[in-house]
This record gives sequence, structure tokens and C-alpha cells, in this order.
Amino acid sequence: MDVVRSRAFDFVETVRQLPDVASILDAMSRTLGQHGFDYFCSSYVAPLSTESPREAVLAERLPAGFLDMYSEAQYVWHDPALRYCRTTLQPFRWFREAPYDPEREPRAVELVRRARDFGMVDGVVIPVISPAGRTGQVWFGGAEIDLPERDLPALHLMALYAFDRVLKLRGLPAAPQLALSLREREVLTLAAVGRSSDEIADALAITGRTVKAHIKSCCKKLGAATRTQAVMIAMRDRIISP
Repeated sequence: MDVVRSRAFDFVETVRQLPDVASILDAMSRTLGQHGFDYFCSSYVAPLSTESPREAVLAERLPAGFLDMYSEAQYVWHDPALRYCRTTLQPFRWFREAPYDPEREPRAVELVRRARDFGMVDGVVIPVISPAGRTGQVWFGGAEIDLPERDLPALHLMALYAFDRVLKLRGLPAAPQLALSLREREVLTLAAVGRSSDEIADALAITGRTVKAHIKSCCKKLGAATRTQAVMIAMRDRIISP
């Protein structure tokens, strides 16, 4: 198992016991600081009509003054990364892979410039669907990120677990679940350690189509939007132990 994925599993076990949001942010810093991730933010992608933009932020460790500036300028309505979260469930590089038109979206250009002024040059965004169906995101960033693409799945797992734990600390309920079958638990366990659908199929002597059907069933039973989220929930509730 690669080092980053091993650290991700350790992070999940650690965060499970943490009593507050500040401790979760400390754990993120210890685990990811060496890869250039100095700042973190977990939020919903847009405030509800009854919320201010600041109330949509669940947890953050951002440069001093940035969130005040962001909120006062109402960049939440012009942020291309938050907009892109509504179209994908896969992790993406902050601003680099979140499309916007510099000529037609001057506020987006302004936001990118202001973020860089605060030392936030690069990052990774992980979209999340909360148990209530509300879209959120976890952002990890800094001046220079050094994380190979192969390690993004481990970062994805950590982000989903951190988001889930923050919601729980805020008193928001988890989605109801149905029991998984033995084969479904086997499939999720292999997915948790990084096996592809084809590798899982070979290990269990079943077809790739059957693996995908099991994953789909796991997602439905656990209230997950993606394979990685299903793995996170199963690990959180000790349904599997990779």
C-alpha cells in the first residue's frame, strides 16, 4: 500500500476520535503539510436563502482576512470552483480545471488574483454530496502543491471523511442505511485499498459488470453518491476494515 493511502487510513482512524473542528484541521495540517497544503476549507457550494455566505462555511483554516474579503465581495456567486462542483463529483485542481471565461467573467479573474495575493496559488477541490443531498466541497491549497495524481484518491477519501465528521460535530444527522451483503463488503474492502473494478473482478472471480453492480448497490444502501464516499461511510461505521 502506498504511503499517502496508508496515511489516509491513519487519518480516518484519528479523526474518528477528535472532539472538535479545530482538531480536525490540525490533523489535516500534520498529514498534508509536507505536500504543500497549508490552507483548508470545507463548505457548502452556496448559502441557502436563510444563510449568509459565512454560514455556508463549515470549517476553515485560511489566511487571515481572506474569508472576510471573500464574503464582503460576495465572490461565492462568482467562484468558478464552486460552480464546477455542481457538475462533477471527481476531485479537480483549483482554478486550473474549473473553467471560466476571463473576458466574460471579470469577477472570477479578480477572485483568482486576490487569492494569489493571499498566497493561495494552487489547490485541490473535492466535491461532496451531504446526507441531506446538499452539495459541498473540501478545498486543500497553498502556494505550491506537490501531490502526484495517483495520490488523489487517498486525498479524496480524507476529504470526504473530514467533511462527514464536521457535519456530525455540528449535529447534522447521517443518512439511513441498509445492511451490506458479504460480497458487497468484499468489493468495498478491495476498493478501499485502491483496486480497480477489473482487479476486484479478478480477485473475486466475478465480472467487471458484477463489480459495478455491487458498487452501485453499496452506494444506494449507504446513501453515498460515489464509490469513494461509500468506502468512507463503510469505514466510518466499521462495516469494512481495510
